[in-house]
Amino acid sequence: MMVNLSPAKFIGTTVEEGKKVIWPNRELVIRHTVMVVVTIGIGVLIFAGVDFGFQKLVLLAIK
Repeated sequence: MMVNLSPAKFIGTTVEEGKKVIWPNRELVIRHTVMVVVTIGIGVLIFAGVDFGFQKLVLLAIK
């Protein structure tokens, strides 16, 4: 059910909820960022390898 809140009350409750959040520390953010970048890099290498392989197969097939 929707409750009509004034903008001030909405901002107040949003700030209250934001204070309840356990924010990650710098070390955790850096570690997770590195994991994401490495995972994306591995995915790119796999995708590029498969693409290169298909390119060679197509070129071989049309010769």
